[in-house]
Amino acid sequence: MERILPITLLSFAIAAPLVALPAAAAPASKAANSDATRMYVGAQLGDSIVGGLLGLQINSTFSFEARYDYIDTIYYPNTTIKASSTGVALLGMHPVQLGDMDPFSIFLKAGYERTTTKTTTTDPGIPGLPFPATTTVTTTVRKRAVVGAGMQFDLSPDVSGRIGMNAVGSEHSVYITAIYKFF
Repeated sequence: MERILPITLLSFAIAAPLVALPAAAAPASKAANSDATRMYVGAQLGDSIVGGLLGLQINSTFSFEARYDYIDTIYYPNTTIKASSTGVALLGMHPVQLGDMDPFSIFLKAGYERTTTKTTTTDPGIPGLPFPATTTVTTTVRKRAVVGAGMQFDLSPDVSGRIGMNAVGSEHSVYITAIYKFF
């Protein structure tokens, strides 16, 4: 985790000036479709998570997303920790064109996340003594604001890929996402 923050700050330091660059003009056929409202689905893979998202592209600049993430189960000798999170976010995108490279977009997002953690602890007791086995289940729910940033690459009019970072409180996670857009 200690290495992620410096790498992220360096990435933002490099990417921030790019936001100020003017975007290249899109071809006429793509420009006509760029402001169309479209729905999309995506699969997300990140730091100990696998998830899915459903989004609504409002126009070429803004999108609204809802997502669900399954967080890897943690096993200890007598304890199991299962967690998942759901969230909603508003994304703002800015297209960037650098020389002969294919255009891509830099995005910022802000939203809300609800994480549920279920901890199950089993005490086997002591055989032969009057200390029976017990199981304790504790469920905690955290509701927090989430912010993030990254880059989106449009591989075709219907398929995109993202690399990004979320920050929820003091926790940071890096992820990649594959997106399929449909009407």
